[in-house]
Amino acid sequence: MKATKYSVLIYPTAEKDLEEIRDYFVNKLKTSPNSLFSKFLEKIELIEANPLLFPLCLDQSLNQLGYRLIPIDNFLMFYRIDKNIVQIHRFLYGKRNYLEILK
Repeated sequence: MKATKYSVLIYPTAEKDLEEIRDYFVNKLKTSPNSLFSKFLEKIELIEANPLLFPLCLDQSLNQLGYRLIPIDNFLMFYRIDKNIVQIHRFLYGKRNYLEILK
């Protein structure tokens, strides 16, 4: 049986999040975000092969919208699945009010 191949689409909002994370690490923390970004890439490759691996969000409204959540260090990656496309919507710092941001 042939496994379904998923493609990954990183939304502009998620790209902006990544830029802000990079800028924060470089300008405020004075360190490289490469280790964190490697972990992001690792999770993206994981869900590209198996997007159902991570659960739907516990919050009912996000759950109904189909959002799934992956914790990565102090950050959260939010994505949805639409047919054979994994849509990465946001990379957010875990202490932010992500419910307000995503609704």
